[in-house]
Amino acid sequence: MRKILQLLCLLFYSITASNIEELYLKEGIGAVKDKIEANLKSYDFWQKYLKNKDVKFGYYSSKTTIITVSKKQKKMISYSYADGVLSKNFSHDVITGKDGDKKVEGDLKTPVGVYDIVKRFTPPSNYYGPVAFELSYPNLLDKLSKKSGSGIWIHGLPMTGKRTNDYNTRGCVAFENDSLLEFAKIIGKSGVVMIAEGDLNLANSDDIASVLSSIFTWKDAWERNDINSYLKFYADDFIRFDGMSVANFKQMKSRIFSKNELKRIGFSNISITPYPNSKNQKIFKVSFYEDYDAPSYKFKGQKELYVRVENGKTKIIIEE
Repeated sequence: MRKILQLLCLLFYSITASNIEELYLKEGIGAVKDKIEANLKSYDFWQKYLKNKDVKFGYYSSKTTIITVSKKQKKMISYSYADGVLSKNFSHDVITGKDGDKKVEGDLKTPVGVYDIVKRFTPPSNYYGPVAFELSYPNLLDKLSKKSGSGIWIHGLPMTGKRTNDYNTRGCVAFENDSLLEFAKIIGKSGVVMIAEGDLNLANSDDIASVLSSIFTWKDAWERNDINSYLKFYADDFIRFDGMSVANFKQMKSRIFSKNELKRIGFSNISITPYPNSKNQKIFKVSFYEDYDAPSYKFKGQKELYVRVENGKTKIIIEE
């Protein structure tokens, strides 16, 4: 709630320069709302908003734990992110799987990408240490890239028997048990995990401002049933979560937009995470809570996009 109030204050501050009271008296509260919506679509507004915020590991509306893993450097670092401030709270050497991005079940490689901690649990065997954290591999991008496998964890070393640096993690991330228990106390049960082969693909305010202004412009076109503007945000290689091609997706959306229904769409709790990848593309995982209300369809829940930024333009490559 505090984060939302801060954003609203900044929005109203930017409107005040244009005499918000006069705008309200002349045209009513609807005009004020329109001005706020215009700001949210503005790259310049987001550049101003992000000034002095640390967004190298992305932008998050609410307090978030960010965990970075470099397979090459064999290093894991945990940060607390709150209102644009990153605070390092844990660092440790780790053991990871074989070099290269995970592609198939049994290749013993640790995947490269962005994953959520989906579960904290006591492992079924003391081979994995005293506690473990399950990651969301394969994510949507992995599945549509035809990657296979499962059971990627952050865990400890065998509680009995030999413990060596050549311990086979089978694609997981592992380290000493005493330090693992310290890590578990710090992060609790959730976090965003960024795994890179080498150095992380860091974000900057230009890219984050481009993504934020684009998703609100995309939302505006969606609400107004402006099919041409809406479809411009989809890449030529776009694919929907269920495998629908971009051509079929465009045909489907054209039919829906032709109904010209009055829609109300709200986005909140936005997170934008730079996505490490072997192609060194500027890919971001974008998630937010969507509140969609139209006569023929209503939805409240998490929305997930994968977007690519090229030459300052944001394009959606995957949507769920």
